[in-house]
Amino acid sequence: MKIPYGEKQIEFSLPDSWNLLGFLSPKVTNNEIDPYESVLRAVRNPIRTKSLHNIAQEKRNAIIISDDKARPTPSNLIIPPLLDELNQAGISDEKINVIIGRGLHESLNENELEKKLGSNVMERVKVFQHDPNKDLICIGKTPQNIEVFLNKKVVEADLKIGLGSVTPHELMGFTGGAGIIVPGVAGRQTINANHSLVKIFNAEFGKVEDNLIRRDSEDAAKLLGLDMIVNATLDIYENIVDIFAGDVVKAHRKAVENAKSIYGVSLNKKADVVIASSHPKDATFGKSLKAIFASSLAVKPRGVIIHVAPCWDGLSHSEIFKEMLMDNPGPKTLFKMLDTGQLPGESCVLYLFSVVKNVQRIIVVTDGIEREVIEKMGLEYAENLEHAIKKAQIENADCIILPWGAVSLPLPTGI
Repeated sequence: MKIPYGEKQIEFSLPDSWNLLGFLSPKVTNNEIDPYESVLRAVRNPIRTKSLHNIAQEKRNAIIISDDKARPTPSNLIIPPLLDELNQAGISDEKINVIIGRGLHESLNENELEKKLGSNVMERVKVFQHDPNKDLICIGKTPQNIEVFLNKKVVEADLKIGLGSVTPHELMGFTGGAGIIVPGVAGRQTINANHSLVKIFNAEFGKVEDNLIRRDSEDAAKLLGLDMIVNATLDIYENIVDIFAGDVVKAHRKAVENAKSIYGVSLNKKADVVIASSHPKDATFGKSLKAIFASSLAVKPRGVIIHVAPCWDGLSHSEIFKEMLMDNPGPKTLFKMLDTGQLPGESCVLYLFSVVKNVQRIIVVTDGIEREVIEKMGLEYAENLEHAIKKAQIENADCIILPWGAVSLPLPTGI
């Protein structure tokens, strides 16, 4: 068998005594849609809102909120038809701003901005990048008692459109929807408080129902008066499958249904061992964690996750995240940090990681991180996949393989 390892493929065999339950991959779609026409069709026939044209006729100016380079949203394809539709409704390019909702992520440089938005958009409208530390306005509190500090430009705009793409996510269940507001254009204090809600509900990869982090973000978006979301579902090669526009909750849920049909893999039985490639999120260990969260849904308690991840950019691009990974705090310590507001928002995912580590053995196959670093994080190291399989030391193991682990969502069918 073969699984991806960066741009390469790793060949391997399972022990004769092991039982392969499934080689589970997301679906490859053959949709060939016209992005421009698909966006126009979606905003002219939105889910539970007026059409964009009708909304715009009542407004003097508009702001379009795009996510950043950490998300695969093809903003360069989505924004031009939105600009044209707004123009037809009487809002000229001079009255439209685009802002990058980067949350706590790093800023984009000029090349990254042009890649994300396209030269056409950069030439037509003013583009800004959100700063979570300044130019904020408090618009009130959510029912979760979290103060909502948002970007001043977003709050003061007449018409507000949020973009996004919908893929499985460990904290919010799926990306997209209200995530473009919190964390997208929120202040650091609001983001930290929102993400710390992970301490009072059972978050897991792909879980939208009863997800307090998502609910709080949606409450913040409603408090803001977000007029419309425009969300894309993408295949595993990041081509557009469909476009969903409309109400921040209703349109997002429709997009989630579609995304589950793409990324969902049927799980009839949990395995003793899950072998997962972190592809295509394999640049850093932090990004590769998505494959571990996906694996945790498919492995039995006290089972083994073999995590295959190149991590050629090391542990993380975030110094705080890197330091916390190396400190290897346990669930109790992280829960206390969450409870007292000491855990930075970008590190809240470590609480979920610590819970998985507490229940499963994780063997990491990588040549981007040294053995000592892997072991300092409380994990086991293997120099290659064959050694990892031997290290598992389980006879007659049921095994599941996730070749696209970071974008696979195991969905129980017979459990």
